[in-house]
Amino acid sequence: MASAAAPELAGRLGGGPSLPTDRRGWLPVSHHTAQRQRQGRRRQAEQPTQCRAGGRNRNRVQVRSDGYEHLGSSQTMRNKRQFPGPPPGQGPPLRVLPIGGLGEIGMNCMLIGVYDRYILVDAGLMFPDFTDLGMQKILPDTSFLAQWRDKIEAVVITHGHEDHIGALPWVWPALDPSTPIYAGAFPMQLIKRRLQEFNLYDEGRCHVISMRQNFQLGPFDCTPIRVTHSIPDCCGLVLRSDHGTIVHTGDWKIDENPVDGESFDRQVFDEIGREGVSLFMSDSTNVLSPGRTTSEAVVETALMNRVMGHQGKGRVITTQFASNLHRMAAVKKAADASGRKICFIGMSLGFYLEAAARVGRAPFDPKEVIQAANLDQYDPNELLIITTGSQPPAALSLPARNPSHMLKLQSSDFSLYSPKVIPGNDTRVMQMMNRISEMGPEIAMGRDENLHTSGHAYKGELEEVLRYARPQHFLPVHGEYAFLCAHAQLARENNINFTSVIRNGQMLGVADRRNRNTVSMGSAAGIPGASMALLGEAQLTNFYNDGNKGTGTASEMALEERQLLAVEGIVIAAVDVLRDAAMAASARRLRAKVRVTTRAMWVAGGGLLEELHRAANDAIERLPGDAHLAAVERVVADALRRTCKAFNQRRPEVVVIAHEADPRAGAAAMASATRRQADSPQGDRGGGQQRGQRGRWGQQQQQQQGGRRMSDREAEEVLAERKRRKQAERERQLLVAPKGGELDDMGAPSGAWVPAGGCSGPVCRAALGCSGRRWPPAVAGRLREPAAASWGLPRPRPPIIPSASPSCLPLPCR
Repeated sequence: MASAAAPELAGRLGGGPSLPTDRRGWLPVSHHTAQRQRQGRRRQAEQPTQCRAGGRNRNRVQVRSDGYEHLGSSQTMRNKRQFPGPPPGQGPPLRVLPIGGLGEIGMNCMLIGVYDRYILVDAGLMFPDFTDLGMQKILPDTSFLAQWRDKIEAVVITHGHEDHIGALPWVWPALDPSTPIYAGAFPMQLIKRRLQEFNLYDEGRCHVISMRQNFQLGPFDCTPIRVTHSIPDCCGLVLRSDHGTIVHTGDWKIDENPVDGESFDRQVFDEIGREGVSLFMSDSTNVLSPGRTTSEAVVETALMNRVMGHQGKGRVITTQFASNLHRMAAVKKAADASGRKICFIGMSLGFYLEAAARVGRAPFDPKEVIQAANLDQYDPNELLIITTGSQPPAALSLPARNPSHMLKLQSSDFSLYSPKVIPGNDTRVMQMMNRISEMGPEIAMGRDENLHTSGHAYKGELEEVLRYARPQHFLPVHGEYAFLCAHAQLARENNINFTSVIRNGQMLGVADRRNRNTVSMGSAAGIPGASMALLGEAQLTNFYNDGNKGTGTASEMALEERQLLAVEGIVIAAVDVLRDAAMAASARRLRAKVRVTTRAMWVAGGGLLEELHRAANDAIERLPGDAHLAAVERVVADALRRTCKAFNQRRPEVVVIAHEADPRAGAAAMASATRRQADSPQGDRGGGQQRGQRGRWGQQQQQQQGGRRMSDREAEEVLAERKRRKQAERERQLLVAPKGGELDDMGAPSGAWVPAGGCSGPVCRAALGCSGRRWPPAVAGRLREPAAASWGLPRPRPPIIPSASPSCLPLPCR
């Protein structure tokens, strides 16, 4: 099946045409600035994938490149980088293309198919680390899914954790409007709530599945199988087709004594192993942990002992993941045994409990939970408070930072920290624990207290399931790249010789080794007769969400600029160009008023600001009077960057905004510069005009005055007035030679120097022997202005002799 053109939808909310804006996102840019930025991005895209360090590119995000910009907002660009897959009918029939989740923890999303017919397994998000400043979610490449929408026939969800369903509000619009979604009863309740928040829920597309109940899923006959995890209704998938069987375990562990009584279905794994498994994919999260996971029943006993041990001493505060209903059930049993009432601090706890109650999976009635606003009405010995606390916005972290929170910690409280610390949040959690300890409550936390057990299988369980399945081929999934490699090695140690480790975007093809009619691999595998081969690679890019409407790629969300501002700071300069003052003084150089400020930078008690002002003023003084505003911004920004580098070795973001203090004077200056370019055979020697504009007075010169365009007549009047002022100034400063005097090579008088209006003052005339009379017009008319003036060079000045006469400029006489 040929791939159809990608739809207009870019796979994310929002959109629209791209307007020329500055990299900072809130400043308009000139045409040449936007052109430079586009050229820089193209050069960057041509570089190989790397994480550049050193120079101006240090502390930047990784640059991905396949020869095109991965912005996700350009339909043409997406078409250019579209990955069509192998030609129809060629290569192995069973295919796997991970969109996320391989080489990382989270964002699980994978395409599984037969030839050109695919299903999408999970659509999860990933939580960013501290380098992704201001971001709340990382999403899979929905623009790629939009390109393949005609090949994706269904979506199936293994369970309801955020790393498996969190990206559905962005993936859902990218798919065909008729694409169905399948999930268990409890995960479907979570999906419904999430899609309703974005006004995307369509009940006709949502279908609830049951364990061991076969149904048609795209090109597969699918059988969900029960696995145990830290959330109800988790399932693995058995995908059967005419070309072989694929098994995807989802997230799992083997809990020998589960709290809800629903055990891991060993029997099904043994049956499918006898039937024959072409490809087996399994969770790799805890492959480096030896042994087996602890049962949730052990954690229940530890919680019970801890709660009973604090009887009569005050409140008990437990912390857990909101989605872990098994842990919530264990806490409720401890509360009932100690005669305490349950109270939730954290909205997500009630959300998960109510969703479970709607499908009959709640461990207790949500009505038994007392309201947080009524905590003061109960004796502390009667309360057991459940909070969330493993992430920065979680409920327990708020009272630790803010004493005015509804949950006011007391020295008699006992805190049981039950969840596993998420990688990347270690420092935040420890800081929260330190603040709680300073307030006085006792704290118990960690696996050493048997307060937590993982929901992912350890090495012993992974080996057991591999022996049950006995697959022909093995592909580790769900884990960091090192975990995937270790899991592949574990499979080889268990006599599974055909294993592979791939990354996101790489398509793996598999052929059942028992099927002799399978299409030959050709040269794709690189090994004649091989049954597992890489069929190509799609260039994917992650999308980011700021927790609100902002969604886009790293470039669109300005992650590079965010990091630069956080590390290096920012310098902002406002330049008021004073062209009218320059014209009044007949100055050939630009005059301006500069204001500079900094943020997030060490200023050395104001010393840095003084240096920045001095550098900006010096740069402006070197510009001609008719310099363009774009040239002013560029020159001042370069000067400020050099100053910061020399002063404190920093490379901050520099923002320079130049504008005309008097728009009419600015229009006149621009008109004069353009007229000079059109008339001068030497081209643009006056400076300040962009190349390519010479001789285009009528086309290029569009001046603004008072919010309207200046007419040609008004511009001519401004030019005439400026020309008259310049002529008057020249006549005032013109120096003439005595009668019979000659001009030197530069056009200056070679004899005595006298003001054109004649010399006055008896002392000066007596001392120098000057006649003091005005030279005849015939003589003055023979003189010409020094040639240097026409090039903008300073006029040659004669030496000055002191004189006692204040009424006369001292001049040397022959």
